[in-house]
Amino acid sequence: MSLQGMDVESGRRLSEELDRAGERLLAMSASLTPAIAAAAWAGKDGQRFKDEWAGHRQRLIGAGNALKAASDAVARNVEEQLEASNHGGGSGGSGGGSGNGSGNAGRSGAGGSLFHRLGLDRLAGGVADTAGDLWNQGGKILSTVGAASDFGWNWLQDGAPLPVRNLMDAQANVLDQVGHYGDMGMRWLSTGEPPSLTEIASNGVLLRAGLLSLAATTLSVGTYNPHLLDDGRPVAGEPLPVPVGEPAGTDKDGRFNTPVPSTISAILQTTNAAYGDEGKPGTPDAAVRITTVHKPGEPDAYIVSIPGTTRWYPDGAANATDLTGNLELAGGNLSTASQAVRLAMENAGIPDGAPVMLSGHSQGGMIAAALASDTSFTNRFNVTNVVTFGSPVDSAPIPARIDVLALQHAGDPVPKVDLGDLTVGQDGRVSASQDNGAVKVTLPNPAVAPGVAGIGYHDGGEYVKSTGSLEHQGPIADYAQRESTQQFLTSDPGQVSSTVSSISRKQ
Repeated sequence: MSLQGMDVESGRRLSEELDRAGERLLAMSASLTPAIAAAAWAGKDGQRFKDEWAGHRQRLIGAGNALKAASDAVARNVEEQLEASNHGGGSGGSGGGSGNGSGNAGRSGAGGSLFHRLGLDRLAGGVADTAGDLWNQGGKILSTVGAASDFGWNWLQDGAPLPVRNLMDAQANVLDQVGHYGDMGMRWLSTGEPPSLTEIASNGVLLRAGLLSLAATTLSVGTYNPHLLDDGRPVAGEPLPVPVGEPAGTDKDGRFNTPVPSTISAILQTTNAAYGDEGKPGTPDAAVRITTVHKPGEPDAYIVSIPGTTRWYPDGAANATDLTGNLELAGGNLSTASQAVRLAMENAGIPDGAPVMLSGHSQGGMIAAALASDTSFTNRFNVTNVVTFGSPVDSAPIPARIDVLALQHAGDPVPKVDLGDLTVGQDGRVSASQDNGAVKVTLPNPAVAPGVAGIGYHDGGEYVKSTGSLEHQGPIADYAQRESTQQFLTSDPGQVSSTVSSISRKQ
């Protein structure tokens, strides 16, 4: 039996997402009130803020109730769709109906859908009153609502005194971590694959750290927030020019030149050079490089080079490529560093439709894989290629249309931290799989001291050397010859320009 207008399962998921968003706002409005009332803040400013909070709280409640009302309306449209499909013969298919809208053909009554009659289409931002159009625009609605609620919440937090700001931050962090479990469940329902053991373990560590931070912040009445494994908010700077040329050369600030991207190993070398941008003028924390290839008669192609972990402390400091970022990515989440990379790309003005290659080492490769797996990111940027080295990428559900090359030294332990996407099914069976079509190339270990558990084989510079010695034949050469890859390769320095952008975190 076919349905007209709405895919009901998709409609149910949209209703559930709207309901969860509303519940979160309502929970925040309720739990913050006693914390703000108990904050040790005497004087006129403190009293003024507490008086103003009542108005802020009502706006949160209003937004939460509006989202829940929208959720109810979508749920009613699902039921109407089921009734229409059961009684209307369903001959029109999912896109059936006449030219005035597929959903109206199958609905009862002359007044249109309940969603329309209640006026909730205006709340949804002008979404058409048909159920089919509602679902088509559903992702955009959720993104807009989420961005608006996040903006409002951040605005309130930034304007609050330190004790209140700390309490708001600690609570929001815990809610985010709880939300990760909901995300794992949704991925399980949508794909049929249970969360991997690495995802479960990583999100468990993040949640426990968030609860510890919340406890410490509450006990200190907001005067102290340890920000344990708190990933905060993304920040990205404006692009700064970097010279293109001899890799050993540097500019006046001591930054290494961006090599001409003539080979795969040269692309890796640019990613490795980005490690040295940390602490330089304009890039006090981590940084990404964006190389533009201008070939006559072809659209500009962009290579985004993302270095890996540069800090291992769990304190949620400004450098987002740290231990927290690793755990977020291992948990299947889009880390703050990942979101900062997106901001840097937007600041660099990469146009819609322009081909993009993401190149990353270690955590940078995890960021590249996570972004390539994120629909909202790939809807904005035309990612055609991903190149990672020394990165665990088996769990990333990168679409098959994106050409992926994953380079791994045989003894490097880091690519193995995802345990090959090891999962435990409902029947108790343990299985491992690769969730993407990446070309995985195992390179011989370099002639260096292996270090503890082989960590010496993880060095980015050694990957550049290993790749350079093997890229003239075999799978690396085949990858370089692909049409998608060729648009990023040139031996002419005059066809290349490069910039560097700061990426960081704000609490």
